[in-house]
Parts: sequence; C-alpha cells; structure tokens
Amino acid sequence: MALSSSHSRTTSPHIATPKLVAKVPARVAAPPGLLRCIIVSWSDQRADFFREAAERESWETIVCKDVGQFMRSIFQVKVPLTIVDLPEHEAEAYLELRQATERSREVSDSLLVVSVHQGNTADELWARQLGVWAHLPEASSPPGLEMIFREARKAVAKQATAYMELNGPRGNT
Repeated sequence: MALSSSHSRTTSPHIATPKLVAKVPARVAAPPGLLRCIIVSWSDQRADFFREAAERESWETIVCKDVGQFMRSIFQVKVPLTIVDLPEHEAEAYLELRQATERSREVSDSLLVVSVHQGNTADELWARQLGVWAHLPEASSPPGLEMIFREARKAVAKQATAYMELNGPRGNT
C-alpha cells in the first residue's frame, strides 16, 4: 500500500503535521489481512485452478495437499473463506473430504464454498445443510470462479463493517 504525504508550511508558531493518504487499489474492498482463504481439492490441477482465480482477485491462498493438512490449517489459521473441491462420488477421497468439510464447520465460521466434480441434488442438499455460502456444481470456468472470489470479498467486507458497527467504540450520547 503506497502512502503519500503532503506537507504544508505556515508562518504561525504552530507546526503543520503531514497528512497521510492511503492509496488502496479500488478493486480491493476489504483490508488485505482479511483476504486469506484455505483451498483443498482432490486434484493438484484443480487446486491450482482455484488458487489462480483467488490470486487474480487479490486473495492470499493456503492450498492444502491433503485432508490432514486441511484440518490442521482450519484449526491453526482463522480465514474468512474456505474452498472445498469434492471429487466424483466413486473416488477414494470423496467421503474423507466430505467428512473433513463437516468437521471444519464445527470449528470455523468462514464463508464456505463447496465445488463438486459432478453436480447432483444430493451433494447440493448436503452442502446447503452445512450452511455453505456458495455451491458450485462442476466449476470449470475461470471468469465464474473469479466472480465468486469478488463476491466473497464483498461479503467479508460487509461482515467486517457489521462487526465494527456492533463492537466498535461507543460514542457519547
């Protein structure tokens, strides 16, 4: 973040203080420290796909290579966004990743996005019962994913604003 200062000189005995103006990119709608997400996928290629879309939208990513790393990350790092990419039902990792997603909801209040390799009603119902923020059947379009990360950034900014309004300093009445 670039800062610029403008100094003003005066002939009075008071010293003018510099005024700092933060220059933040217009497209970032939340403080940079808040823009961190955890991504877990059944495929390295898919994980890279999600990571690239996230980074194009100014998200810092933690990409988990397996369910164990995903669970450790959920416990160790508070993030506002979690992305889970489930494989097809027949895959060995499907049930384990689905169970890890359920456990993650018990310890994390982040926005949850669940992507499924093959869209079906049962997975969507399961995801909605978990309280997902977004369900992505067969996500494969970079522009569509980038939109999800843009909207998540807006949602995180709204959450932060609401939190500050509820918990910020009380003014005198």
